[in-house]
Amino acid sequence: GLGLATCQTIVQQSGGHIGIYSEVGRGTTFKVYFPRVDQPLDAAAQAINAGPVPRGTETLLVVEDEPPLRYLTCRALNAQGYEVLPASNGQDALRVAREHKGAPIRLVVTDVIMPLMGGKVMAEGLKTTYPDLEILFTSGYTDGAITHHGVLEAGVEFLPKPYTPAILARKVRELLDNGIAPHHKAEKATRGAYLTAA
Repeated sequence: GLGLATCQTIVQQSGGHIGIYSEVGRGTTFKVYFPRVDQPLDAAAQAINAGPVPRGTETLLVVEDEPPLRYLTCRALNAQGYEVLPASNGQDALRVAREHKGAPIRLVVTDVIMPLMGGKVMAEGLKTTYPDLEILFTSGYTDGAITHHGVLEAGVEFLPKPYTPAILARKVRELLDNGIAPHHKAEKATRGAYLTAA
């Protein structure tokens, strides 16, 4: 089910659609249709994808119930210098965050729909203890399913699956750079004022 939902998302994002024909005793046929494109890929888009992938040293929490995807996501972020804590679902994530003794967790990359506890409920639980925590939701399900879980709301950061390691790294860096905690902003402003006066 998740694999088909992921395929449907990819196809729809590309302006296509999927045709399905099923016959008892003979099986099911899926036909994927994409719009024909005669123009070459925009050079600007190529430049964006070819640029350097941003790095970081912050501690991140990756919450994903599919082991292969959890492994690949953690590995991609580790490769960019981040310390990554893995968790298999929302309940596991709350335990990992509670038991973590190292540098503060700055950002959570979490699947939306998971067994035992989904990403939204888990994020709300974490935010009560860590209000400055950045949350990046991901999912391979369609927009309708995600809306049903209350994730696609104004101000909520969402990255549809599948994503490349570079896209993930850029999105994570963007949230970390734009989501400086209020007290850090105040400290930065105070230091700036002091240096200017000196």
